Amino acid sequence: MKFKRAGLLFGGVLFFVSCATSPPKPAVDETGEFAFLAPGAAAYVSMDVPRARPLLEFVSLGGFSGKDAGEFLDKTNSAVAAVYPPGSGRSFMVAARGKYPNKRIDLSFVFSPFWKKRPSAAGGNYWRSDWYDLSVFLTSRRALVSDGDPLIPPSGIAAPPEFAAFRRDALLAGWTDEGGAPINQFLALLEIPLQIPADRIFFSIYDVPEGEAGKEYEAFLRIETPSVNQAKGLASLFSLTRIFMTGLPPAEGGDPLTLAAALFANIPSQEDAALIIRTGSLSPQVIALLFNMLSLYSN
Repeated sequence: MKFKRAGLLFGGVLFFVSCATSPPKPAVDETGEFAFLAPGAAAYVSMDVPRARPLLEFVSLGGFSGKDAGEFLDKTNSAVAAVYPPGSGRSFMVAARGKYPNKRIDLSFVFSPFWKKRPSAAGGNYWRSDWYDLSVFLTSRRALVSDGDPLIPPSGIAAPPEFAAFRRDALLAGWTDEGGAPINQFLALLEIPLQIPADRIFFSIYDVPEGEAGKEYEAFLRIETPSVNQAKGLASLFSLTRIFMTGLPPAEGGDPLTLAAALFANIPSQEDAALIIRTGSLSPQVIALLFNMLSLYSN
């Protein structure tokens, strides 16, 4: 329920927000795309919001759905988000860039019984609603949203070195340090006898190239294993399992079997200790299921 309220309010913030003094600047320098997100997340994701907008209508990140945040997304150019495990002091953070009507935020929230200004441990103040379980920091160019303190000490986190090349031109891209657990749980659910040894998983989503009629999106997974030999063995097991996946339904709708069919649609490739998986055609509903599997969905 709290995430439903939060999702509805995410767009509503921009309806109520409007004149008075701007909040102080965040107590962190912009040293990178993820500089406003705290370390320790289970997963991080970067979004090209205008290009990814059709997908965001279906994808849930930290409990926020694009369907509930349309007005906010209309004013946003790019965003990064993180989902945190229990005991972290927050379950999600969103840092967005765009053009926001921040000048009215103080006046609107001052007269609201649901919002109170609170000091941040990182310096500065932010608006907090215990009713919505939501915290907001807004300037004319940046929005920071969390269910905990939205401001952090310098200087957030830096993306892994491999991320820049892997996510180039993607609509959505990110990584999880949960290892192979998300995929292994998914495979176990479908009774597929394959366990994936992984230290980190990168993911990226792209428009399907023109000329492939009927397709919408495709995803790439980079599964980093502990060693080259493990990656080689995993590639063999993956190819063998792929043979037994023949006959699964096409990747349409939101059933787990359709995601399994997409994951095993192509022969994987190997890059040193990493396995690269290119999925088959994905509908927005199946992409939402992929994000669920990769733990970008806060329960």
